[in-house]
Amino acid sequence: MRTYSFIPALMLALVPGTVLAQAAPPPAPADSPAAATAPLAAQPETPPAPEPDSTATRHAPSVQVTTPMSAQISASMSGQLEKFPFRDGDHFHKGDVLAAFRCGQQKATLAHAHAEYIKRRGLLDVQNKMKALGQWSVSDLRSAAADEQAASADLEMASAVVAQCVIEAPFDGRVSNTMVHNYQYLSAGTPMLEILDDISLELSMIVSSMELRHLQPGTPFRVHILETDATYPATVSRVSGKVDPVSKTIKVYGKLTQAAPDLLPGMTGEARFGQ
Repeated sequence: MRTYSFIPALMLALVPGTVLAQAAPPPAPADSPAAATAPLAAQPETPPAPEPDSTATRHAPSVQVTTPMSAQISASMSGQLEKFPFRDGDHFHKGDVLAAFRCGQQKATLAHAHAEYIKRRGLLDVQNKMKALGQWSVSDLRSAAADEQAASADLEMASAVVAQCVIEAPFDGRVSNTMVHNYQYLSAGTPMLEILDDISLELSMIVSSMELRHLQPGTPFRVHILETDATYPATVSRVSGKVDPVSKTIKVYGKLTQAAPDLLPGMTGEARFGQ
């Protein structure tokens, strides 16, 4: 009978693994002296977060440069333009002639009305002298007075018509658009040009209504304009009288505290408060 020796060999193969398993020391518990004496990596100290500054973290609202005075000048009468000297971009002063019409007929009517008034005024003076001499008639005096008043009214009407022949600038400013040309025939009410005040500029912005506690007339701020890439000092000039209940916003207006001839209405930028 054969004797097999594979069992001792199998046992010898398992012995080293068993010995190794017994030789490996168990991990030290967390509260053991070895764990207590192990050095810990130094942790960097985190500085305390600074207190938020409500002024510094305030949103910078968009700003638009506007003008407080602008107007579209239309033809005051029907007729042909005789003088139209200004073009888009030109500056003008208050009282300058922006447009003038050919008014030969209207001026002739004015001259006739003036002559008629002088005539009626003279007849009334005669009646008053006759009254002083006691040689007068009540009906003649009243008729002369009525004729004088009618002639005066006609003179005023003719003067008003001639006054419409010339359109003068109502303020100092600049032409922003022209729609007609010299010698063109226009109907009354036809738009001719647009003008604006480019000196007294204003800043317009829409801010959250929660900012009203910080923004009052006189509050200083700085405005950065994109087109010029420059920053200008300004102050809040006025606040709108109504809050939009849907968006919870309100319009705020400002004015520049220094002259800025390089700014034009329509330029945009952002307002910076607390800087």
